[in-house]
Amino acid sequence: MMSDLLKVPLQASPLLPAQRRQKIIDFLHRHGAATLQQLASGLRVSLSTLRRDLDALADEGLVDRTHGGALLRHQQYSTFEPEFAAALELSPQEKSLIGMVAAESLVAGQCVIFDSGSTVQEAARAVAARNIEILAVTNDIQIAQILGASPALRVHVFGGQLRPGSNTLVGDEVLAGARSIRADVLLFGAHAVTDGVVSETSSEVAAVKRALMQSATSRRLLVDSSKFRPRVFMSVCEVAELDEIITDDGAPQEEVERIHGAGVKLTVARRSA
Repeated sequence: MMSDLLKVPLQASPLLPAQRRQKIIDFLHRHGAATLQQLASGLRVSLSTLRRDLDALADEGLVDRTHGGALLRHQQYSTFEPEFAAALELSPQEKSLIGMVAAESLVAGQCVIFDSGSTVQEAARAVAARNIEILAVTNDIQIAQILGASPALRVHVFGGQLRPGSNTLVGDEVLAGARSIRADVLLFGAHAVTDGVVSETSSEVAAVKRALMQSATSRRLLVDSSKFRPRVFMSVCEVAELDEIITDDGAPQEEVERIHGAGVKLTVARRSA
């Protein structure tokens, strides 16, 4: 499902500045935060025009500018999380590329945990398309269905409570299930990566991610470059605790340097030439 912002037709008459700025506000209400590229793609305007709009909105006290984007000033961003359908609308090409790269790194015979999230879901699609024989474990019912479409995959789903408005299972049953297994690889996502810290908006989601990290030999974080943004409510881990981060080529240079400095493998998913 695409938001109204993303349905602006190519042949539409140019929007007035006030109309563009209202659409920017509507988009941020829906998504919490966005990069310049995400907003520009939705509004079909140049980056220079968008920067002027964001500067005007910042002067009015409506938004805060971030590195390469913006967020609503008066929204409780630290605990805000978009609906899953809204999350799917953001950076779809980047998420698909990241998912394919993550899937290609897996080998037959492995036990792989698929955490919940839109980017991990793309990895699950790519794994199912490969028809590779692995044991998949997940706390996401949509990802379980995607993986279950491949006859080569054995799929185990953690028990737990379904979070309202999402496909994610959380709670004590998931935590206990995580403690009872040992996996080769964990593929997981996050709401934000900031100054070397991975964070989530929900304490229960963060607790599940920490438990899954303890269950896997290799911990691989899948995040598109828009996730390098202000820190949110609950810390999951330090970047240094990860084995690999897979992202796109829009990641901020200072975060790239922190990742390298922490001794963590950084894999950049790029389109084929």
